[in-house]
Amino acid sequence: MSKSLAPLRAEIDAIDDEIVALLGKRLSVVHRVASVKMAENLPAVLPDRVEAVKRRAAEAGLAYGLDPDFMATLYQTIIDEACRVEEGIFAAGREDAPRS
Repeated sequence: MSKSLAPLRAEIDAIDDEIVALLGKRLSVVHRVASVKMAENLPAVLPDRVEAVKRRAAEAGLAYGLDPDFMATLYQTIIDEACRVEEGIFAAGREDAPRS
């Protein structure tokens, strides 16, 4: 490996670690969101919210020179995982629901 690339790669690895930690924090909030949605009889997926989050991310990315299409695609992946997690929580909650 190039000696001049090593510190840059280490910097990228450190940033990647931060991104992973932030995604973990985001998904822990998703768990709390799912609990509120279940308590308030809201669906796991709210399409208007999905579009608002993607739009917000695309706009925020502009300040860092990030392509809006890239941001929309990235956030669609993040949202897909959040929805998968929420739907799993919803399914588990239904299984735990008292039976009549």
